[in-house]
Amino acid sequence: PAPPAAAAQEPALPPEVSEDAGGVPDASAAEGGYTVQVAAVKKRTEADVIVKHLKAKGYEAYVFTPDGSDKLGVFRVRVGSYKTRPEAETVARRIEREERWKPWVTR
Repeated sequence: PAPPAAAAQEPALPPEVSEDAGGVPDASAAEGGYTVQVAAVKKRTEADVIVKHLKAKGYEAYVFTPDGSDKLGVFRVRVGSYKTRPEAETVARRIEREERWKPWVTR
């Protein structure tokens, strides 16, 4: 299946995320922009499964762990990095429609 149009135009990972870091951005990843949060789960393995599923669908998904939250067991699955809220909302609606999750836009 073809990747969603909006997601296909985004970079592979937000600029603050490196493959070497295992796709986990630092707390500054969303500063100055918007991202779509798909889930917040307690197990890293569960977050990784969701990311893998979204990536297979063409979304630029990654796991976000704010400082210290990995020790608390909070792993946030996010998609993309968008300059405007309307761009992020479009992707959130598409994910909700196609994947049946209830994503929300955050900074």
